[in-house]
This record gives sequence, C-alpha cells and structure tokens, in this order.
Amino acid sequence: MNQLPVNKIILTSFAFALTHWKKIIEVSILPLLLSLPLLSLFTEIIELADILKKENTLKPEDIQLPSNLFIYLLLSLYGFASLSINMYRLVIFGAQSVSWMPIFKLRQIVGFVGLTFFINLVTGVPMLLTNFMWIHLVASFFLIPISLNFINIATDQPLKFKWEISVITQINLFFLQIILPLLSATAINFLIYSIGLPSVISLVVKVILFYWTLISLALCYQLITQSNVSK
Repeated sequence: MNQLPVNKIILTSFAFALTHWKKIIEVSILPLLLSLPLLSLFTEIIELADILKKENTLKPEDIQLPSNLFIYLLLSLYGFASLSINMYRLVIFGAQSVSWMPIFKLRQIVGFVGLTFFINLVTGVPMLLTNFMWIHLVASFFLIPISLNFINIATDQPLKFKWEISVITQINLFFLQIILPLLSATAINFLIYSIGLPSVISLVVKVILFYWTLISLALCYQLITQSNVSK
C-alpha cells in the first residue's frame, strides 16, 4: 500500500511554504544569526585559500583556525536544530506552536543533533572509505525511516526505530528526501557551469530545498502515522 503520493506531497510542501512564509522567516531569524559567525569564518577561509592557491603558495599552516571555532560550531548546530524543530512543529501543530524565541529544551536539541550525527555517520563513513556514492545511497535508503524520528523529537514523542511502512512507501520517502533534492541541486549546478548563470542561484536553490525537505518530511510523517492509526 502506498502511503505517500509523491506529486501531492511535492505540491503541498510548496503550497505550505507559500502560505506560511511569514512564520518561516520569523523562526529562521535567530538560527541564521547564530550561524553567521561560522559562515563568515568559512567564507574567509575559502577566500584565503583561493588567493594562496592562485599565488601557488598554499600551505596547510597558512590557514589557521581560530580558538573559538568550537563555540561557533555549537552555535551553528543549535541554530540548525532549533530551526528544524520549529519547522516540524509548524507543520504538525500549526503557527501558534512556534515563535522566534529560542528553544530551551536541552533534551530536544541534544536528541536532534545526536540523531543527525548518527545518520550522517552511518551513511557517510562507508562512502568516505570506499569513495562510492552508491554505498551512501544504499545506506540512506535503509535508514530513511529512522529520519521520521526527527518529528518525534520535535513533538516530544518517544523514538521509534521500527516503522510499519511498505516497500513502495519507503521508496517514495527515499525519493522525496534524498533523490529529488540531489537531482535538483545537480541540475542547477550543471546549468550554472554550462550556461554561466550566477552562482548565487545555487545558494538560493539549496535554501529552498532545505526548507522543502523539512516540510515534506513532516507531511510524510503525518500521512504515515495517520495511516498506521487507521489500520
């Protein structure tokens, strides 16, 4: 049984973003401000590396990381987690459930960041060791149901590591969360390099895909849980 109609979820996700754009901006301001130090630091490092590379004087010791890098990283992780949690709650509970105020539930933040690291570790390490992209995709396919726990964390529900979904539903979830964003980003990058479009378009598309994947995952979660309850 297919619990996830792909076309409807794609359209509904964009419609949700358009109708709730003010609230999305509101919950994004603080996480963006928290991430600015790390983003600025990475921008400076990339610019310095490009300059030294052009001068053929690039050496590892020339690029020094600041002592407060760890603080910048923690702020960025907190911003990412709080934004994602608010986006999931916005879809599940509505606009009244979120605000621009920071999230003080340490258990939510730690659980969200921990699950993110777990999924990235399991799906990323095999690819780094073998340098084969398909291994990353295979691992992502089998772990994609676990990503539904992001909504459980955001909505204060217990974690669930066994989801009663059909193979077709899992394929559709994998397509919506992994394949479609990957194909979209690849297509845009191809157009940028082949046609000469401004590189800022790539950044805009990545931002749109980031929000879209959050919204679509929450919609998938709703459909899956409602279907399981009705059985």
